[in-house]
Amino acid sequence: MQDGKTVPVPDVDIELPAAGYEAARERFDDFLDTGILSYNDTRDDLPKAVDKPTEAVSRLSPYLASGMIGLREVWAGASEVYNAVSGQERRNVDKYRYELSWREQNYHLLYYNPNLGRENYVDFPNEIAWRNDERDLEAWKAGETGYPLVDAGMRQLDREGYIHNRPRQVVASFLTKHLLIDWREGARHFRRQLIDHDYASNSGGWQWTASTGTDSVDVRIFDPVSQASKYDDGAQYITEYVPELRDVPADKIIDWPTLSADERNRLAPKYADPIVDRNHGYERAQETFETALGKR
Repeated sequence: MQDGKTVPVPDVDIELPAAGYEAARERFDDFLDTGILSYNDTRDDLPKAVDKPTEAVSRLSPYLASGMIGLREVWAGASEVYNAVSGQERRNVDKYRYELSWREQNYHLLYYNPNLGRENYVDFPNEIAWRNDERDLEAWKAGETGYPLVDAGMRQLDREGYIHNRPRQVVASFLTKHLLIDWREGARHFRRQLIDHDYASNSGGWQWTASTGTDSVDVRIFDPVSQASKYDDGAQYITEYVPELRDVPADKIIDWPTLSADERNRLAPKYADPIVDRNHGYERAQETFETALGKR
């Protein structure tokens, strides 16, 4: 029973990072020593995100989201390094500072658009014809879509309460484009699951990926197969979170959604078949959003 004075101990089934300012500052100092000078080179390196997760990226987002460390302090620390280096190292540090600015952009958007988490930022001339298929939504949440990078991302979320930024974009795109499920469903699930949930960043990020937000591209669709090939070609990230595929050759994992049903069953009979055809999902999304935009 809580006495109103003691900080409650959370009852969760995942391993939480150490809490408090000292833990936040220690993580940031470690990143300044070991990660920031190569940040732009490693921020999308999914194998390194498995091997050295707090060097590939800072993993400061839970601390920033909960106010355990302030953005001004992080900006000041990064800027001190920026001013002390040059060349590629300076470009790497500047990219980290640029990524920090996205948080502030989303707060700006939320301030001037209080319904950012509830209504499309873009004013479409026609309604978006969301499918909102409940079975597809549940398969996405469970990491059982038959798209290995999508499933790895969703299982990382379930295991850690966190998703690396690259698969975070891929899973959001897959839900809103290939499955045509309303971005608000995904945002609600993230809100319940993320230890780094931030209302402005979550709402702004989902809208950006769903092509209902501030993206300069009218209809952006992340192809989960090409994304896996580009950022996890050895399937190290995927097999970390999808153990059913650990005995499957990496090239087959990458191409899983395009393999024949017989080959998939032979290679990994316990892993899911794709719940949507890769090309059909892409083309359907393109047509749906162009119709909503009045281009068809």
